[in-house]
Amino acid sequence: MKNKDFWSKVKWISAAPTEGAEGIPLFRKKFTLDKKVAKATLYATSLGVYDAYINSQRVGNDEMKPGWTDYNKRVLYYDYDITDMLLEENCILFAVASGWWHGRISYGTYPDNDIALAAYIEIEYADATIERIATDRTWQSKIGGPVVCADIWDGETYNANVDSYAKMSTVAYRGTKWKKPVLFKHFHGIITKHIGPTVRVRPQISPDPVKSVLYSSINDNGTDFGEIIEDKVVTGTYTGKIKAGTTLVVDMGQNMVGWQNVTIKGKKNTTVTFRYGEMLNDSGSKDRGNDGPKGSIYTANYRSAKSIGKYVMSGSKDGENYRPNFTFFGFRYVEITADKDINLISFKVEFVSTEMTETGYVETSNSDVNRLISNVRWGQRCNYLSVPTDCPQRDERLGWTGDTQIFVGTGAYNADVRGFFHKWMQDVRDSQFDDGRYTDVVPRSRVVGQGNAAWGDAGIIVPYVIYRMYADIDIIKECYASMTKYMNFLIKKTNMNGPNGGYGDWLAYEPTETQYIGVAYYAYDATLMSEMAEALCNDAMQSGNDALGEKYARDARKYRSLFKKVKKYFQGRYMPEGELTQTSQTAYLLALYFDLLPKSYAKKVKKLLLNKIKDNGYKLSTGFVGTGIINKTLSEIGATNMGYSLLLQTENPSWLYSVYQGATTIWERWNSYTLDTGFGDVSMNSFNHYAYGSVLEWVYKYVAGIDTAKDEPGYKHIILRPMPDTRTDAELPDGQSRITWVRAKYDSVAGTIESSWYVGEDLFTYEALVPEGTIATVYIPVFDKNAKTIVINEVIHPTDEYTVEEVSGVQCYAINCAPGNYTFEIMM
Repeated sequence: MKNKDFWSKVKWISAAPTEGAEGIPLFRKKFTLDKKVAKATLYATSLGVYDAYINSQRVGNDEMKPGWTDYNKRVLYYDYDITDMLLEENCILFAVASGWWHGRISYGTYPDNDIALAAYIEIEYADATIERIATDRTWQSKIGGPVVCADIWDGETYNANVDSYAKMSTVAYRGTKWKKPVLFKHFHGIITKHIGPTVRVRPQISPDPVKSVLYSSINDNGTDFGEIIEDKVVTGTYTGKIKAGTTLVVDMGQNMVGWQNVTIKGKKNTTVTFRYGEMLNDSGSKDRGNDGPKGSIYTANYRSAKSIGKYVMSGSKDGENYRPNFTFFGFRYVEITADKDINLISFKVEFVSTEMTETGYVETSNSDVNRLISNVRWGQRCNYLSVPTDCPQRDERLGWTGDTQIFVGTGAYNADVRGFFHKWMQDVRDSQFDDGRYTDVVPRSRVVGQGNAAWGDAGIIVPYVIYRMYADIDIIKECYASMTKYMNFLIKKTNMNGPNGGYGDWLAYEPTETQYIGVAYYAYDATLMSEMAEALCNDAMQSGNDALGEKYARDARKYRSLFKKVKKYFQGRYMPEGELTQTSQTAYLLALYFDLLPKSYAKKVKKLLLNKIKDNGYKLSTGFVGTGIINKTLSEIGATNMGYSLLLQTENPSWLYSVYQGATTIWERWNSYTLDTGFGDVSMNSFNHYAYGSVLEWVYKYVAGIDTAKDEPGYKHIILRPMPDTRTDAELPDGQSRITWVRAKYDSVAGTIESSWYVGEDLFTYEALVPEGTIATVYIPVFDKNAKTIVINEVIHPTDEYTVEEVSGVQCYAINCAPGNYTFEIMM
């Protein structure tokens, strides 16, 4: 019998209520094997997050299983080969905590939300017979165990005086108060195998502490809270005594996600407390937003999330090790205190996120930009945890769709995100409303809406980007019915206005009418749908299914026609007298990037946009929506140099402004913290919020120039179009210098692509690697129309050997290249 068929016979079980009991639900089963085992596999899922133990060993190395889904529709199961873990007499134990299902993060979305488990062991004997041991009322259950409580927002409390899960999972264990479990009958979704990469500890990128500070008293420095008096400062990791009344603050040097892993010695029942913060209080003054003395950890921006770990010691003479199991924290700083003296033997942190292969690398001649690139990369690592979240630390951590679609292009350069987004798009489809609207967060939450512009449109944009980056036709096939349902909703219900204006250009310094954004995204949706329908048409035709191909061809024509209708409507509504009535940076950007303007007027809007940026002191005034496309739009209209001026801006608002304020990740607000005024409004002030990091897509695709051909997704036909910083002295904003070199590498689905350029005094040098099995068209800018030669791999070629084409508003020599290494040199 296939696994998917057997799941229908597996019972969901919950722990029997136990009055006054502390702990989380535990489920236990003993079983005997009297024949030789060929293979044994554990299949398990839960409503909550679980760990499994067999014969004292933890099963697998995945964390926060089975991940976050829309529990109204689906849970995922994990399977593990446990053959080598089995004996003649065996015991399996599950510990299940609240996770995303039952914890505060669920916002009560699932009313019948007792924590529950469904699992079975499939044993294939050497004689070819099969036995299955599935959850039912023959199992044991109770509330208990060493984890007293666990919540994603609030943290975990662990009592080491209670028997460990490893010990409980042994046949010899004789613990009391076990009861029969209760059958749980409120899950009405389906159980399917998990797809994509899993959440794991990632030791290869887990940082080491850069500084440790011990303090035990506060100095009155004339502020509200004073400042800590440092008793001891250690570079790197501190080990040694932490006395009662003394606080250790460990600085990881990097905002991150995960937990601490410590080994400590101390007296029995000593409580060790761990608190986490993204920042330190900078002065002790309330008027700068401080919530404690200068030098102590700042936690006000976590809002109601307690984000605390507690460990009650057993007093083991050999020391005891602890790391959380059922929660995670977003932090840069870890604070350790204890109510009795302890000895810290070892301390490290473990970075935790969805495990993905990192595929992109880019470096520039500007160290501040390199710090920004690092910040973007860390923001992605931290927020790609089961689902793409907005932030990983406060009482939110939701899968906001707007943030996701704005950043997905950058995400796909930085790492192989195919499996991650196949899983998330499954969540998107599960969360979709019956009328076709996509929800603003995925998985769905009852406290957040649906159908809002630039947020709901993620259901169209994300599959398109994954298809383009990986030639992944399967994601379009999986999502096409859902995307069609969404488009039908827009066509039938919105009267050409597209999705609701909703959040508008979130956190922008300059407003844009929200419905303007809705109409613009409606047009963009139609464009992407026409391209995806064409891709399905071609795929069907190549497979010999002409009838299906013609269906998709009709769809492509329908969506091209729809785009024209929306474009006409846009012009009628927002250009009643031939000029745009919306004049924000974002308004101009959307109209240009989504091709909504008459060609003659588009030229004027380009000038208006450039002048607007210049008049704003070469600063952004965009929010989430506009920032996601501003530099890409500038390059597409031949204004890459203005993109450089924005990139290298250091005043507020700008990408480098937060770098200058000490950021190690991307912030929610341009000015979440400033050296001049302190902390921003705690009601919404995350220091790990990756959406603005979308600028890195521009660096890969335009600055370094790595792209895939329009008609050839997945980099089989590579476009290499480096766009160097060619600003004249007159174009340079005050205090800026030109970027003189860029080095980039992208491990595409078709092979490793390298693209590097260097601008000398009068020579432009470009180096490229074209992988085997591909072709490339290299576009070298025409710096001097009178140039006669270009040097390729030390061989002089006349420039008239190559056609000159306009690419994104720039005249370029188009040079076709087979696989190999290339060096191009041309006088400037």
